[in-house]
Amino acid sequence: MRPKIMPCNNIARSLLYNEEKVALGKAECITAANFLKDVSRLSFEDKLSCFKRRMELNERVSTNQHITLNFDPLDNLSNEQMQKIAKRYMKEIGFERQPYLVYRHHDAGHPHCHIVTTHVRSNGDPIEQFNIGRNQSEKARKLIEAEFHLVTAEMKRDLKQQLEKIDGVSKITYGDGSTSRSMSRVLEHVTENFKYTSLEELNAILRLYNVVAYRGKENSQLYKNHGLLYRVLDEHGKYIGVPLKASFFDCKPTLNNLEKKFELHQSQKPQFQQNLESEIRWQLVQNPHDLKKFTEKLRLQGIRMTLRQDKEGHCKDVFYVDLRNKCVVNGNELGALGNRNAIQKMLDRQKELEQEQSLDQSQKRSHRHSLRF
Repeated sequence: MRPKIMPCNNIARSLLYNEEKVALGKAECITAANFLKDVSRLSFEDKLSCFKRRMELNERVSTNQHITLNFDPLDNLSNEQMQKIAKRYMKEIGFERQPYLVYRHHDAGHPHCHIVTTHVRSNGDPIEQFNIGRNQSEKARKLIEAEFHLVTAEMKRDLKQQLEKIDGVSKITYGDGSTSRSMSRVLEHVTENFKYTSLEELNAILRLYNVVAYRGKENSQLYKNHGLLYRVLDEHGKYIGVPLKASFFDCKPTLNNLEKKFELHQSQKPQFQQNLESEIRWQLVQNPHDLKKFTEKLRLQGIRMTLRQDKEGHCKDVFYVDLRNKCVVNGNELGALGNRNAIQKMLDRQKELEQEQSLDQSQKRSHRHSLRF
């Protein structure tokens, strides 16, 4: 959240700015605090006269406050949540008893609201404004971000670092340096530090680094001999380059050695799975139809979703990799809220929205074309 407090020399102008946005359908007034009427019954004159009466109590005060609260696009806030945040913010900066209006604007790429208020108290004394942005506002920001689970600047910075490297180890790009050395670093890091209970779970982690463990087809000699190869994936998830035997690597990530780890990690699973499940369920409840927001929110919590789709775009399987606690969970273990069916619904909804947007744009082009004639 990014608050901004701006002094306003003409409260009528500030009020008119927001009311014009409402008239154009680009904003809505969601809160009228400490007014005599409900927000739905207040006219422009009611709002302005309330502020003027308060200003007349102290003629030495010539400025008012126009505050904006800006949120990250990933903060999927309802009007009710934004109302609560605005109320909490005004309380923390000392404006809880002041008359103020909260306007939610819809004309930008991120959620935000404007707050119009005055710092003249009911007894005529002004509220102290010195360093309010650096002190009270900054303290309020941190408190609200924690209380309402908002995206923070620190989270965005962590996300940027995660995109550059995964848990401190670089993703493999075929042709960029020694492939065998890069694979060795990835395999040693993943097999020794992460908890996984099957080859599928291990591959969910390895795919983040563009590597995959390959057993071969069931009737192949590789499969029958309990062998294992490691292969590099390109940017499209396709095999590229020469596969290397598990015995080639110093950490010896052979199937026999991995199966011992599967058994060990299975006994530890209840310890790390519960927190991961809770976070995934929470984000699914928050963003039930938006796959992009869902995955980005998980990223901010250090969780990566590994999603595999078939040629028709249907979800085959989904795994969640927790980079902070070094573990992985199969979506099917999360029941109805995290399995591939839940993700498929999000994919279907995303496809519907894209089709609706495409149709809407087509209709607009058709309308503009008809106007020419």
